[in-house]
Amino acid sequence: MSRAAAARFVLVLIVLSTGCSLISPAATSDTEVSFTIAIDAGVFSAERPVRFVFWNAAQLEIAQRNANCSISYDAATEKEEVHCPEGVVYEPVTPHEFAFTRDEIGDRVELTPGNIYVGQRYRLQISGLSNDNCNSTSASVEEIARSAEVVIEDLMWMTTMMACPEPLGQ
Repeated sequence: MSRAAAARFVLVLIVLSTGCSLISPAATSDTEVSFTIAIDAGVFSAERPVRFVFWNAAQLEIAQRNANCSISYDAATEKEEVHCPEGVVYEPVTPHEFAFTRDEIGDRVELTPGNIYVGQRYRLQISGLSNDNCNSTSASVEEIARSAEVVIEDLMWMTTMMACPEPLGQ
């Protein structure tokens, strides 16, 4: 093999191994992740809290297993009943939640949920009453935490478009 061919071969191996390490998830560590989230607090109502809900990898896995289950409510007995497909056992999941008023938020929120670690998949859902005091505004992201400090910017915000009643006398 010529020297040039050997050099190309080594270069190809380096490129392939580098590319694989960039797209494969990092190994999970015991390092907790802190999040800095850019947010426009003005899209939310001052009357209700804005909720930041974090799901870790284990909770996401349980939620996925629960996805085909349904919960019905019997108004007569005032009890909920869980129905799952055969072989699926429903497990309740309680994600870590923070709630802040619009005035407490500013343009960035820094949070450490304490249940998400470097290398672990997570989901963050942010939601609250819109500034029109009728609709709901929300955004979510699901990623792998690749470092101890995760900065989340440019979220895709969604707002419901309900027909909100006008207050009387207007």
